[in-house]
Amino acid sequence: MTKTQKQRDKQIRAALTKACESIKDSVTDFAYLTHTVDLNNEANTLKVNCYFEDTIALNNADSEIEHLKSIVITQLAGIKLTIKPTHIVFFAN
Repeated sequence: MTKTQKQRDKQIRAALTKACESIKDSVTDFAYLTHTVDLNNEANTLKVNCYFEDTIALNNADSEIEHLKSIVITQLAGIKLTIKPTHIVFFAN
């Protein structure tokens, strides 16, 4: 990994950490999020997986999913990275 890629990875992690904390503050039983990305093709390969404590919590948050996706998209836009809403997926632990 080049120095530039390391810096970009750090930016992505920071943005997603902010998004995660924001979601945790607004939604009960949100657990965490993870991501995968190829730093040579960020916009097309970034995938964000968001996890709730259980299926009940995920079902209860169903009406807020679009809002939660917008939180992630907004944080990533702050570092000039666009992500497709379909690349943000929600799961139950």
